[in-house]
Amino acid sequence: MAIRDEARARALDVLVRCVTPMGFKASAFEGGYPQVWARDAAITALGALRSGVPELIDAVRASLETLGAHQTDLGMVHLNVDTRSGQVTTENAGAVDANLWFILAHDAYRRQTGDDAFVRRQWPRLARAELWLRYQDMNGCGLLEVPEAGDWADLYSVRYNVLYDNVLYVGALRAMAAMAAAIGEGDPGCAARAADVAHRIRALHWLDRPWDGRAFGEQLEALKALRLEWFLLYQNTATMTEKPFFLPWVAFREFGHNFDAFGNLAAILFGVADEKQRTTVLRHLHAAGVDTPYPVKAFDPPIFPGERDWREYFRSRNLNLPFQYHNGGIWPFLGGFYVAALVAAGDVDRAEAALTTLAEANRQGKHGPWEFNEWLHGVSGRPMGHPQQAWSAAMYLYACDAVESGAPAFFETWAR
Repeated sequence: MAIRDEARARALDVLVRCVTPMGFKASAFEGGYPQVWARDAAITALGALRSGVPELIDAVRASLETLGAHQTDLGMVHLNVDTRSGQVTTENAGAVDANLWFILAHDAYRRQTGDDAFVRRQWPRLARAELWLRYQDMNGCGLLEVPEAGDWADLYSVRYNVLYDNVLYVGALRAMAAMAAAIGEGDPGCAARAADVAHRIRALHWLDRPWDGRAFGEQLEALKALRLEWFLLYQNTATMTEKPFFLPWVAFREFGHNFDAFGNLAAILFGVADEKQRTTVLRHLHAAGVDTPYPVKAFDPPIFPGERDWREYFRSRNLNLPFQYHNGGIWPFLGGFYVAALVAAGDVDRAEAALTTLAEANRQGKHGPWEFNEWLHGVSGRPMGHPQQAWSAAMYLYACDAVESGAPAFFETWAR
């Protein structure tokens, strides 16, 4: 059996063992993650829905019901719900992306199953989730403000106008518009807001050539028209330089300098990146070795002690040392998004090659082969996280489907 075919069979086995009456727990490993995590379950849904396995599709629905049942009165979707106790977790700085993925997974479920009735019943929860997100734009700039370590990078120093969350916001708003139309809720204005958010991301997070006076001057004028503070950020900074990728975050008179794989791949998949930006991002990712030894490193290059964005909490549980966890560690579930982005870009050969390498990554194990580990060391490629991760398995299945079908499912509608 070819490695890719064996990986598919093993991935399905991992997913089935992650199924609980409350939905997908994040890990089938005893001592791993027994909770239904909002972002994990929603990302897992992408592969589970495309698998065609009824048990897995039912688990997607159960996950959404569990998360929705614990939503706060103000609309926040909790980080996770424990499948053993039914209690929510209040660890970490927050989880702005929980609401975003909650919305996206509902639309993916509807598109795959045609179950508009489920979305209609869930609509009050979805509307509260979207309203809560609007309140995260605390200064009226049009983008979400995210606290440090307040999303999937929950032990990392991204902050404020974070690329990843705001790109997901574009997709979530488009998903809300599509669901509203499908169930006859009328136009909530989400599609127009999605276009505006995408425009602001491109203006704020993409640096054109500073030595091209006309091009950069035009960008500064565009920023001034959108928000004076954004203009002052680039006018006053001494670190202004061209970047071949979208900036990971932008805050008060400062911005991040390393490559955020998830945010940039999402920008491609959700159609925020134009064709030139898409080509530039994928070229940089490959040239910089972000996809080696396996796809892909979360952030590159890592942040080292003594650098501006180093935090002492990176040492917590020895996780975020350089080339580990978010700080340059390899996440196989992100490899699935990488394959999908290559497919979206029409780069079939690289997508095929990356899919094989992703299968090899998932074959690695600390206790034996085929662990579908949470994350791997960024240099050695050895597994260091929890094994039998639902989203590692599901995003491998999703990547297979993208290569075989020639399109990244769901994103082709979320991208416009």
